[in-house]
Amino acid sequence: MRPPHSLPPSETAVLVVDVQNDFVDSEGRGGLDGGDMRPLQEAVGAINRLIEEARESGAHVFYITVEHGPQVDNVPYQARYERRGMTPDDTICQTGTWGAEMYAELLKPRPGEPHLVKHGYDAFEVPELAEELRRRGVRSVVVTGVVTELCVRATTMSAFEKGFFPIVPRESTASDEPEVAQEALVSIER
Repeated sequence: MRPPHSLPPSETAVLVVDVQNDFVDSEGRGGLDGGDMRPLQEAVGAINRLIEEARESGAHVFYITVEHGPQVDNVPYQARYERRGMTPDDTICQTGTWGAEMYAELLKPRPGEPHLVKHGYDAFEVPELAEELRRRGVRSVVVTGVVTELCVRATTMSAFEKGFFPIVPRESTASDEPEVAQEALVSIER
């Protein structure tokens, strides 16, 4: 199949990845650990504009969040926490906590807009994501969210591998390390 020059909104979905308190809010884990949350908070404004435009045009909107904790983290995650001196209950976006909730400034899902929960970087690790995108006739995904160099990049690469045309608007993703985010965007573009 040749890549289309443009896809109608009905064949496009905006994926909102990990816009959660621990990643974006100044009182979340990233902010309390000394991260500069301003770039992430600024990206939320651009993400909200995309969500509004998607809704107005008839494109689909999917929300994906991550949850961690001893009951859901795989062995490599647990080993990484141990190397960092963290306990199993000291994870970012801990299941059932305020840190795992969507950031207050993010537009919330409307009825019919899926909210899927993952336990790793790649949103496509949740089989229902690709299944639901295909069921709705989606061919192109606009990947937004945080953090650029981890979950956004992993989701984008996986979307490509699964046969979707990925688009990553630079202003709709961020990291508390802007240089690292920029390197990830260059990598994605290549």
